[in-house]
Amino acid sequence: MDTIRVRILITCALMFLTNLLCFSQSKIEKIDQSQISSVYNRSSFGFSIASYIVNKAKATPQSGAYHLKTLYKHGFEAGADYHIYISNSYSVMVGLHGGASATNYKLFIPGSDFNPSIGGNWNEYGPAEWAYYMSVPIWIQKRLFTGSNGFWNVVAGVNVRYYPMRYSHYGFAENISDVNGNQTKVLEIDATMGNNLRPWLNYNIGGGYSLLLRNHNYLQCNLVANFSDKKIIDGTYQINVSGKPQSTGTFSANMSYVGLSFSYLSTGTNKRLRKILEEKMKNGN
Repeated sequence: MDTIRVRILITCALMFLTNLLCFSQSKIEKIDQSQISSVYNRSSFGFSIASYIVNKAKATPQSGAYHLKTLYKHGFEAGADYHIYISNSYSVMVGLHGGASATNYKLFIPGSDFNPSIGGNWNEYGPAEWAYYMSVPIWIQKRLFTGSNGFWNVVAGVNVRYYPMRYSHYGFAENISDVNGNQTKVLEIDATMGNNLRPWLNYNIGGGYSLLLRNHNYLQCNLVANFSDKKIIDGTYQINVSGKPQSTGTFSANMSYVGLSFSYLSTGTNKRLRKILEEKMKNGN
């Protein structure tokens, strides 16, 4: 019963908001296009959320016959943005975001390589390990208008990242039992994650399309690439197979990525258009 009541209330609220939007829109459309264009030329606030594919960690073998493999993983980032108007074609975007990037690994060892046997192959996909961060993107945007319904854009700039801990431990340890019940640590990754509380620079480039909505705000979708040369994760790994020499290597990750960013840009145009409309109606009386 409570669920039905909630649904009825939500439906009524949506109908009310829809009617209100249509009523407001019908009044605003009475203002000529030159007045609408004049109120777009201002700085504005927005919100963005991004989903991306993180570059694989780098596992470099140093000794032994067994090598650790790494995988592409996923990440996300979201936050508030301020778009500083420069001209009809250019603006500067400054944001305050938070995000998380994941890394992972895989390791395959034939069961016949173990002595004594473990009863099968070792084929392990490690759990995703997350690195959380804060981010301040500073981008220049170039707008390419092709019509009245929106514009294409390209962006480029830097991204100041910050990991909120001096260092934290990053690692995995995988143990197995042989047919005799003896425990062996097959894999151990021993690394640190962080940058000693110092920010570092990433570099961004991207582009996409901004669609003009009926409420005179923009919905933007961009393909964005993030490049970093900072090893935010850095350490070593060891692989132990009974009866075989130990395999070792280095393990690091810079968290570069490619992904899609969705932004909602509030221009404040409706509020200013209402003010123009009120003044026009007042003068008409």
